[in-house]
Amino acid sequence: MGVSESLFKRLASPLETARTEADIQSDIKTLLLVGEFDLDAPRLEEQIGDGTRRRIDVATGATVIEVKRQLTNEQADADFISQLHGYVRTRMSQDGSRYNGILTDGRSWWLYEVDPAAATFARRSTFELTTADKGDDLVEWLQAVLATRHNVRPTQNTIETMLGADSPAYRQDVAYLESLYNQVADEPMVGLKRQLWARLLRSALGTNFDNQTKLFIDHTLLVIEASAIGHAVMGLSLEDLITHPEQLLSGEEFRQAGIYNVIEPGFFDWVLLAGDEGRRFLTRIVHRIAVFDWASIDHDVLKILYESIINPESRKSMGEYYTPDWLAEGIVDKALTDPLAQSALDPACGSGTFVFQAIRRIARAAEEAGWSSAQTVEHIQNHVFGLDIHPVSVMLARVTYLLALGELLQDRDDIWVPVHLGDSMQWFQPGDHDENVVRINTDAADLAVEEEDALFSIGRTLAFPLDSMEDTDTFDQLVTAMTDRAKEHTDSTQARPQAGPILRKFGIGKNNPDYVTLEETFNLLCDLNAEGRDSIWGFYVRNQVRPLWLSMDGRRVDVLIGNPPWVAYRFMTPDMQSKYKAFAEKHGIWEGREVATQQDLVALFIVRSVEKYLVKGGSFNFVTPLAVLSRKAYDGFRTGKWGRYLRGEVTELWDLEKIRPAIFPVPSAVIFGRKHIFDPRAYQKLPPSGFPKVKKVMEGLRDKEGWEKTAANLTVEEQKNTVIGVDPGIRSPYNDVVVNGATIFPRFLFFVTEEQVATSKLGKKTGTTAVASQRGKLDKAPWKDLPGLEGVLPSKFIFDVHLGSTTAPFRLLAPWRAVLPITGDKLMTESEIDTGNDRLRAWWNEASDLWEANKTKQSKLSLWENLNYQQKIVRQLGATKHRVVYSKAGNTLAAARIDNPRLIIDHKLYWMPAGGLSEARYLTAILNAPETTERVSVYQSRGLFGARDFDKNVWRLPIPKYDPRNDVHVLLAELAEQAEEIAAQVDVSTFGFQRIRKLIRAELEKAGVQAKLDEAVRELLGTVP
Repeated sequence: MGVSESLFKRLASPLETARTEADIQSDIKTLLLVGEFDLDAPRLEEQIGDGTRRRIDVATGATVIEVKRQLTNEQADADFISQLHGYVRTRMSQDGSRYNGILTDGRSWWLYEVDPAAATFARRSTFELTTADKGDDLVEWLQAVLATRHNVRPTQNTIETMLGADSPAYRQDVAYLESLYNQVADEPMVGLKRQLWARLLRSALGTNFDNQTKLFIDHTLLVIEASAIGHAVMGLSLEDLITHPEQLLSGEEFRQAGIYNVIEPGFFDWVLLAGDEGRRFLTRIVHRIAVFDWASIDHDVLKILYESIINPESRKSMGEYYTPDWLAEGIVDKALTDPLAQSALDPACGSGTFVFQAIRRIARAAEEAGWSSAQTVEHIQNHVFGLDIHPVSVMLARVTYLLALGELLQDRDDIWVPVHLGDSMQWFQPGDHDENVVRINTDAADLAVEEEDALFSIGRTLAFPLDSMEDTDTFDQLVTAMTDRAKEHTDSTQARPQAGPILRKFGIGKNNPDYVTLEETFNLLCDLNAEGRDSIWGFYVRNQVRPLWLSMDGRRVDVLIGNPPWVAYRFMTPDMQSKYKAFAEKHGIWEGREVATQQDLVALFIVRSVEKYLVKGGSFNFVTPLAVLSRKAYDGFRTGKWGRYLRGEVTELWDLEKIRPAIFPVPSAVIFGRKHIFDPRAYQKLPPSGFPKVKKVMEGLRDKEGWEKTAANLTVEEQKNTVIGVDPGIRSPYNDVVVNGATIFPRFLFFVTEEQVATSKLGKKTGTTAVASQRGKLDKAPWKDLPGLEGVLPSKFIFDVHLGSTTAPFRLLAPWRAVLPITGDKLMTESEIDTGNDRLRAWWNEASDLWEANKTKQSKLSLWENLNYQQKIVRQLGATKHRVVYSKAGNTLAAARIDNPRLIIDHKLYWMPAGGLSEARYLTAILNAPETTERVSVYQSRGLFGARDFDKNVWRLPIPKYDPRNDVHVLLAELAEQAEEIAAQVDVSTFGFQRIRKLIRAELEKAGVQAKLDEAVRELLGTVP
């Protein structure tokens, strides 16, 4: 039986029905009984039990609900809030649990909780039942708050509703967790955990990583929730965790079940340092997870959990885009050709999508071969591996590994989940050679920092030689023994323990060449512990060593799979850039010069992974940006000659750009290849290397249900793989005169709207204009949140400006207006502004202050320098009468001519001078012809919606200089004149610029002019080769 609409109507309108508090109480009790809350009878007017006669209006589970006839705001209802606070405090003191408090009049619902640090009563979330239609939303809000339901199926909708970033549970838990963190943030161990967490993410994400407390809190919450889910999916008792919450993050239950390396103390068990409040928090999380039925779930659930908490903007800024299952399945099916014999590694495994598919493929083959469960599990854990540098992803991937094994876990021996938190790039290695020593600088900002660049001397570097250790278990035991013994050294004024007895247990005597290095490392561990910064190093080192073990002879895999990190060179930290360049030069893939900033970690990551982890003749199978197939920044990578001996033969290319919906924010591809080694002694037989001349272009709709259905939906066409260099040959002579417009940014500091000044006897000074900052929907943070500028300025400083949005085919639209410090044909210097017109100076100073306070950390430019960046304003001053402008970006070129030298051109346009009216029309005819857009598209960067930036790529086409003696040139100018007349007749009064462009093109097509333009351009440029 569902909740009746009439009940929601009564709750939504408490005043209209003249109802009493008792009436509202009764309706709320009915709501809780009839709605899907799985509650025993809520108790009305329950005595508080503190010896007084106070009564709780509605009590249910760990929630106290206080009902009032009307709520107004927190200030007006302070007495009500104080009353509820007292009830919650009493309940907490009675059983030591964490309690919710809800204050409501049926329409307004306010969720409160006692803050663990400040002991204040804080409002965490609100819900407003404005109409009965929102009744279901109220039920979902209460479900998330109460966490009393059972056997809820964990789907994307239920997880987002009950745990996601928009749920009251999330807001409540994040606030509580942040308060706990503030209590312990100054503890040295907590600081170290966050420092190492930040180091890993900075190494993975470069400057896109923002070390904010909010992200650390979110990651902590995710790991705690994933740990609880991990226990649940393995059938471990959540009731035991409610009783002993400290076991949630220790992994002890898993170890007792013979499952290792799933959950272990790491970066996020700092919550336990908050004492009872921390354990209380863990208990509440377990309660929330216990709402769901985890007996049979899709492994996607962990990916859904992550994406429901980390918002899309944060994921985008960190380059976090998970590969869809159907694509991973298709790649794995192609890569694992002999699943019962091949070993596989995903060196950037994320949440475990590729690992999951590899395990499932092997498990199916094992079942067909008649293998037992124990035999299959033993084989898989020795043949399927995952590495990632993201600590949250690794936690999710480990649970995903177990989900992939599924029923096989019922009959098995001990299992060590081989997914590790590791640096697959091995940034710690020197740029020109490799060592079998793990070096971890204890103070570095990221893993790429060279020892000599550290804040302290080399004595602050932990070094672990591996030559003395025969296997990972022995190494783990050594590290554990050293760190455990170091924990006994708590007083820096006392002598350190001796390393010798520990090392001798592992057969490492003083004559061993590794003895001195390990002794120095042990001494540093002792010093760190005395500083309160040691206990996590064992965990950190054990995980960081895994990549090196997997790269040693006899441990490399047959198959590499996955989606490597996409981090542009310009977003790497300075130390990463330095190390990237060293590695890239060593492997022959450094391009530098004009494409230096366009290079991406993805190419080097693939080369390093093939070099370090793949056997000779093994296959690599990776998702990449589409740019890898053709762009100049990847020229060296495409040769396949990756250093002195390493060769990569790419055997097949998939172009995924035309699959819909789009898979990633930028077009993507897949490369399949094999590893070869060049033997200089056999130089007469060179190994194959490089990319194929053709690619498979896939087009169609993808299907979430899997690769088989997606493959059936796709058409596959083999096409030439066109490689595009920066300078593929002779360019148009116009290339040298084309200029990008001025960087008039931030827009609200320059662009203005004219304001109407109230009429008065004072009037307005002649030659002045009242203006205010122009604001738009496309303004971005932080600028959109800042106050605008207002003033009355001399009209001579207000200029018409054309942008991409004021340019249509063969026609200019109404220009924007901008305040610019230009006098005559000269850009005023900053000193001239300061000593010039008072009103302009006041405007400029206010704009400059806003710029300095809010510009990016990377920007070193003043507002004046940014405005005139690369002389883009000065170049326009004193312009010739005739100029041509065209759009910087888009799906279709739009160009028009300008015959007013005073007009300023914004950076969303490119412009060029023309020798006269005929030449200007000749150029606009070529630029507006659809044939030109089609031809230049091959040179454009690609975005989510196809070809993106025109820039100067247009002039890669062999467009000749205008010649009035050439009949085709004259024809194009005449067609442009006809097109201008048609464009001028189009009504543009009520449409946006994109719609206007379409309307004009439609009229040109209708008049037959567009077809004639295309025909003339084809004659001018010749056939496409």
